[in-house]
Amino acid sequence: MTMTPILVLLIKLAANLLLAAFLSRLLRHPLGNRPCGAAGPQLLPLWPALAGGLLLSTGQAAEGGGLLTPGRALECCALIFLGWRGGYYASLILDRLAAAPAQVECQVCGSTEGKPRFVHRQGLDFCSHECWFDYLRHAVALKPALFDRQGTFIRQEVYPMSFAEYSPLQAQELLQSGEGYVYVDVRSTPEYEQGHPAGAYNVPILHRQPAGISPNPDFLRVMEAAFPPDTKLLLGCLSGQRSARAAEALVASGYTCVANVRGGWGGVRDAFGRVVEQGWLELGLPAERGSPAGHGYAELALKRG
Repeated sequence: MTMTPILVLLIKLAANLLLAAFLSRLLRHPLGNRPCGAAGPQLLPLWPALAGGLLLSTGQAAEGGGLLTPGRALECCALIFLGWRGGYYASLILDRLAAAPAQVECQVCGSTEGKPRFVHRQGLDFCSHECWFDYLRHAVALKPALFDRQGTFIRQEVYPMSFAEYSPLQAQELLQSGEGYVYVDVRSTPEYEQGHPAGAYNVPILHRQPAGISPNPDFLRVMEAAFPPDTKLLLGCLSGQRSARAAEALVASGYTCVANVRGGWGGVRDAFGRVVEQGWLELGLPAERGSPAGHGYAELALKRG
């Protein structure tokens, strides 16, 4: 049976790859595991691949009269390169298969079996999402970073549904219920002074300045100075997006009763301008303008010390 040239080439490639993987692993022990250099893990398979490629190519050239044609030279380069890289990755796979699996233990319950598989979060292992959520609820709260160096809000990883969401009508009912709910408007001070829910406090998560919007690095410090962690907070903004980010930050910082007001002051609209959720202003709920004594950001900021 005569083999086709392509089949012959594939056999040569497989042989050179296996040669490079086997000899590089064989040479690695006497040479030691060096991180770099000619005996490093990247270059070590090159030498057996180089020898194998030259041997396989020149051997066939000798059978054909000793001429190394351009086609044979190209084949030689392919054998060397693919044998080198293939041998390196084959050696990596063999190392991983030979390595003993590390014992993984759940951070919460100590289980060594995933349900159905382990969840890896914040450098820790959990046997299920239930244990991960339980850890989030009871972990010691650290002050989270709210913004990166570019001023972009960093999403806070918090227990799902650890803050509630209410419509403006529901928020007004809670404010009138006598249960001690407090409305905090997280819009910028100029927005707040143009109009806000009656009795609302103002702690901006973003400042509106002539040059544009800038993060408020003191948001958490002012909130902690003005409101205890068990305060029943209703957070609102123009549409509910900024206040949702503020709710994430407060929950991650240790606040236990936080709610976001959907629709906020101005309501939510879809891409075509249609109303999705009416805001406080559109619903005609109690509102006021300016900065009432003790409720404006300038006065609240003084409490942080």
